[in-house]
Amino acid sequence: MLSATAMLLSMSSYAQSPRFSVGAEVGLPMGDFSDVNGIGIGGSVRFEYPLTDNIALYGTAGYLTFSGKDFDTGLGGTIEGSSQNMIPVQVGIKYYLNEVQEGFYFDLEVGVHNISVKTPDFEILGVVVEGETVSSTELSYAPSIGYHLANIDISVRYQMVATEGSTTAYIGTRLAYVFGER
Repeated sequence: MLSATAMLLSMSSYAQSPRFSVGAEVGLPMGDFSDVNGIGIGGSVRFEYPLTDNIALYGTAGYLTFSGKDFDTGLGGTIEGSSQNMIPVQVGIKYYLNEVQEGFYFDLEVGVHNISVKTPDFEILGVVVEGETVSSTELSYAPSIGYHLANIDISVRYQMVATEGSTTAYIGTRLAYVFGER
């Protein structure tokens, strides 16, 4: 207990200031997810709080929309693919290889993705089938690597979302502008 208190006090006396960033996101669907969805685009905001020379905690919230792929019915028509919108909210820990909170880093984040799938209306053999929107909130986690240079942060992550009976995955890239000093 005493050692944990000492560690927290030493981290709270650390002199670096927090940073805030705004980034553009691109998601490349993987596996089964890529069979029904195209590339996702969106954005995110992140708050990062340095704990030591090499370690920082952060929280990220964002929005991504993945376009749906159209399918041929085999009966002379196509069905428009379902788009998926995701709102990821995750927290993570970042380890910088440099002791100045710049350069290459590795991180791991965990949180939730709120997923909303909208199926469009379609017609098949003269019968109109109404689309619907289904939403769920699922556990998500991602390891990533990145590079921080002055006010630019670039990262690539392998994002996994634990959906019912499987895992939805995409490779997420983030290019962000960072406000605040290191």
